[in-house]
Amino acid sequence: MPNPSVPIVIPALLIMASAVSILSTDLYTPSLPHLQGVFNTDAGRVQLTMTLNLVAYALAQLFYGPLSDRVGRRPVLLAGMIGFAVASIACAAASSIEGLITARMLQGVTACAEAVIGYAVIRELYDEAGAVRVLAAYGMAIALAPAVGPIIGGYMHVWLGWRSNFMLLTLLIVVVILLLWRFLPETLKEPDRGALRPRRLLDGYLTLLRDGPFMTYSLIMALVLGGLFAILTAFPFLFIEGMAVPTEQYGYYYAAIVLAFFLGSLAVNRAAGHIASDPLLAAGLVLCALGGLGFTLLLYASMATPVSITATQCFFGFGLGLVFATAPVRAFDVCRAGHGHAAAMLGALPMAGGGLGTFCVVLWHDGSAWPVAMVLTATSLFSGALYLAIQPWKVGVKRGGASPAP
Repeated sequence: MPNPSVPIVIPALLIMASAVSILSTDLYTPSLPHLQGVFNTDAGRVQLTMTLNLVAYALAQLFYGPLSDRVGRRPVLLAGMIGFAVASIACAAASSIEGLITARMLQGVTACAEAVIGYAVIRELYDEAGAVRVLAAYGMAIALAPAVGPIIGGYMHVWLGWRSNFMLLTLLIVVVILLLWRFLPETLKEPDRGALRPRRLLDGYLTLLRDGPFMTYSLIMALVLGGLFAILTAFPFLFIEGMAVPTEQYGYYYAAIVLAFFLGSLAVNRAAGHIASDPLLAAGLVLCALGGLGFTLLLYASMATPVSITATQCFFGFGLGLVFATAPVRAFDVCRAGHGHAAAMLGALPMAGGGLGTFCVVLWHDGSAWPVAMVLTATSLFSGALYLAIQPWKVGVKRGGASPAP
């Protein structure tokens, strides 16, 4: 059960920070096809604003985790959010596609502090069932951001132009920073003074890389997130350019997928404590695979429309809700390194998977739905195959581990 002594304001603040971080990607997606004309460039370079953002987001987390072990969760999160505000202003002020790509990379470097700190704080404050419930509620709440983000972003693009999306983002993150400064406590009980030593960093990550069960849960998250970000990158071009969906209406289709994610998170929230985490995770992987296969079959049958494609992706979205509420908890339970290292790896690998998914879409972009369908199907099937091959559910809880001593 969730710890009743933990004030509700703590997960609420983490949810707010995460929601704004997610909006940095979802809010401007309806503008993506139009940026080709704004900067006189092609779709591939515009899509790099997504891909390189995710790569930067993934890599920076490997440093934020140990840094938070050394100096604390609170200062690292605050510093990251302040940098995020500066990067958002830079995005709004970009005068070239190169400038926007650079600013988006800076957004990724700073926004990822939230992902690392959120996982670490939640897992330190709650037991397994409590953490699953909190992460499920976390997932339901932050699902609102990608649900409403493209809708708001589409209308803002039509009414005020694409730069207005980043100005709105700046305003929101400033509010979040002020609230975090006022209410977020420090949850790290004892700083690890050796956490940033190069050997400790290397040993901690090597320990995780050799930890088969931990890596299985982490790679599952990376694969399914690769499918999600393939959708996020490709669907605006597919729907708006290829299927003539009006820019301001695109967000409603994506919102349906996010609603399915919300319902998956809700299902986990209700089932936690009654059904073990691994069966819920397995069910999520099956649903993700059904979403990918259904999409591919639609294309083979020449039945792909905005409505039919969205319907298949609702299976994927529901499954994703199950996976992301359970896999992080199990990964923390079986890991053999400190929570800072584990949180960083759990943030870095999924976002690296997301970056790989967008890169494949950019690489194979041909104006059709086949590239995203193939990425989605491959990532979903491989994640299920990996889970069955390694069988990480056979590993007991190994909580309380620490990074190896130098």
